[in-house]
Amino acid sequence: MIKHLKAGEVAGVRTQLLTKQGGKCAVCNQVIRGADRAVLDHDHDTGFIRGVLHASCNGIEGRMKALGHRSHKGVVSADYIIGLGKYLEEHRKPKYAAWHPSFKTPQQRKDAVNAKARKRRAAKKGT
Repeated sequence: MIKHLKAGEVAGVRTQLLTKQGGKCAVCNQVIRGADRAVLDHDHDTGFIRGVLHASCNGIEGRMKALGHRSHKGVVSADYIIGLGKYLEEHRKPKYAAWHPSFKTPQQRKDAVNAKARKRRAAKKGT
């Protein structure tokens, strides 16, 4: 039989699951502490509890699921997210020896900031 938790039982279940998870978020595998509180994650379609996540990981999971669902009708959200993860994993190392035109190296970004500051200073001197 499936147990329907009462609101007052959530904290205890969250603590038990977090202990089983070694104090780590089930998504990012980082220790949960401080300002990024632990939340009891559940599937909004089935109601089943899945694990304990950082509040931020839980929010990102929900937004990713919603975006995948809205953007690609007929694609299961989990399949979309898994596909995205595989794609990003495959491209951790560059496959093409070319940069996108909008990409700026850290030095180029620094030079642009400095050029803008020089322009501002010159404009102030001219007034």
